[in-house]
Amino acid sequence: MKIKTLLIVLLALTTAAAGADSRWTFSLKGSYYVPVSSTFNKEYVPAVNENLKQLSDFLSSSGLSGLSQNMGEITGIISAGGELEFRTGPQFYLVLGSEYVYKSVTSALKVSGMVESISVDVTQEGKVALFSIPAYLTFRVNIPVPNFRLYIGGGLGYYYNRAVITEKWEWNENLVKISEGSRKVVATARNIFPHANVGADLEVSSRFYLSGDIRVPIGSVKNFKIKSDSLDSSTVGQKLTFIDKDGQEKDFDWELTGPSISVSLKYRF
Repeated sequence: MKIKTLLIVLLALTTAAAGADSRWTFSLKGSYYVPVSSTFNKEYVPAVNENLKQLSDFLSSSGLSGLSQNMGEITGIISAGGELEFRTGPQFYLVLGSEYVYKSVTSALKVSGMVESISVDVTQEGKVALFSIPAYLTFRVNIPVPNFRLYIGGGLGYYYNRAVITEKWEWNENLVKISEGSRKVVATARNIFPHANVGADLEVSSRFYLSGDIRVPIGSVKNFKIKSDSLDSSTVGQKLTFIDKDGQEKDFDWELTGPSISVSLKYRF
C-alpha cells in the first residue's frame, strides 16, 4: 500500500507538471555517501573482532602463529544513480530518483605451525556485504540567486536493503584436509525514510547543467528478515541477529542517517 500511495502521488504531480511546463531534466550522478551506521560499527564489528581474537588466542596457545585481519567499520561509500526532475511551477520541482549503494567489509585469520610433530594450517574468512537501493521522491523549491540555481527540499524514499553474511573455514593437518565448511546468510529489509535536500545547478550551456547536491536520509534499517541460510534452513523468516561482546543477542541494524554528497551532469529537454 505504501508503494501504491507513492506512485499515485507521483502520477498526480507529474500530470500537473506536464500542464505547467513540458520541459524536464535527466541527470546521472556519482555520490559519496557517509551513513552513521553506529549500531553496525560500534556493536556488530567489535563482536566479530572479539570472536576472531578469541580464536586467534586459542590457536596461538596451541603453538600456531600467523596473520589476523580485523573487520573494519563502514565509513564512506561510493554510489551511483540518476534523477528525473519535473517542473511543477515557476519555482517548484518534483524529483524521482534512485541509486545503488554497496559496501562490504571482511575479516580473516590464517595461522600455521607444528603441534606435537603435526603440521597444522587453519584459515577462516568472513565477509559482510550491505546493499541499499532507494527509490525516492523529492519536492524542491528554487531560491532565486544570481548566476546559478539554488534549491532546498525534502521528501520520502522507499529503501530495499540486503545483507549477505558469508563465512568460510578450513583445517589441514600434514596437508590433509581435516575439516572445512562455509555458511551464507541472506537477509532483506524494506523501509520508508524521510530526507532533506539542498543543492545548486550551474548552467554550462543551454541544455546542460553541472550540479552539486546533498541529500540526508534519516532512518535506521531494522527488521532484517532471513531469506536463506546455507547451514540452517530453520532460520528462514526469522530476524537477523548477532551476539554482542557482552553475550547479549541484538538485532542486526544498519543506520542510513547521514549525507549523500553527489555531483551530476544534468540534461534539460
